[in-house]
Amino acid sequence: MGRQDPHALSGVRNEPPSPPQAGPPHTRTLRRLRTTVRGRFRVGRLPPTMAARQIHVQCSTGPFWALELERALDVLAEAGFVEIELMVTRDPRTQEPELPGRLAEERGLRIASVHGPFLAISKTVWGLDPVQKIRRGADFCRSVGATSMIVHPPYLWERAYARWTTTEMEAYSAETGVTVAVETMYPKWVAGRKLRGYRWLDPAELGRQAPHIALDTSHVTVARRDLLDSYHAVADRLVHVHLSDNAGDGRDGHLEVEQGVLPLDRFLGELRRDGYSGVVSLELSVRRYLQRPKQLVDALRRNRVYVEKRLTESARVEKGMPRR
Repeated sequence: MGRQDPHALSGVRNEPPSPPQAGPPHTRTLRRLRTTVRGRFRVGRLPPTMAARQIHVQCSTGPFWALELERALDVLAEAGFVEIELMVTRDPRTQEPELPGRLAEERGLRIASVHGPFLAISKTVWGLDPVQKIRRGADFCRSVGATSMIVHPPYLWERAYARWTTTEMEAYSAETGVTVAVETMYPKWVAGRKLRGYRWLDPAELGRQAPHIALDTSHVTVARRDLLDSYHAVADRLVHVHLSDNAGDGRDGHLEVEQGVLPLDRFLGELRRDGYSGVVSLELSVRRYLQRPKQLVDALRRNRVYVEKRLTESARVEKGMPRR
């Protein structure tokens, strides 16, 4: 057996797991004018006369499922994050608010968002009723001070959940003070055929049905949709972004920025120019770094700085991959 890296992370768990070209000034003005809807500014946006607030780039704990919760939070704090998105998983330590809240506070972190247990692997956590999951998740959010919760859209057979989403979710968010955002998902592709499990896979359709949207950049790519077109389709209801790159190979890879084919420079530039004031949460695969803790911290810090810089500076965008 080979010699183990003495610096390997302790606590590893043994369970499986391009925006439009700049153009003349009048073109840019028209594009910004289109950010108003029915005489009001888009959800998640600031009027252009107001200074945009500083956006704390969050990081999701979802990809850290192989690490003990303490180690995952240690890494995020060392990488310079202030706010995190906590994913509720099969690990009981993530399912009640007291322990994650205390561990985060001890490390100078704030749980600002919570991803409900809507993955297939965690479908029985908090019960099988998606609306009851959301209600319990809202209580969890209020306990830790989180202001948003990410959920998945209804499956095709979940008619009651679909009806609740379209008729009651917005009022529930306003009543609880917890913004419930429905995430963009993707179909399965088998021999070139699209097999749907979720409703509203088209971002435009999701934008018509759900009051608040979480756009996952990797998911829309797996769904074979253009990232910028998807953004424009949901921008009036966008409150949360799961940011990662994608290789364009049909896999939900959640790659680091600049490791795939997505025009993330351009996408983040669009968010900045449009005055987006919602959440940007990095959701990156960390599998390759599990035995290399220093490189993991460096990678997370590098990705955080990349996003923060592009959300706050008017950086020149180099020519890159054309829009597909």
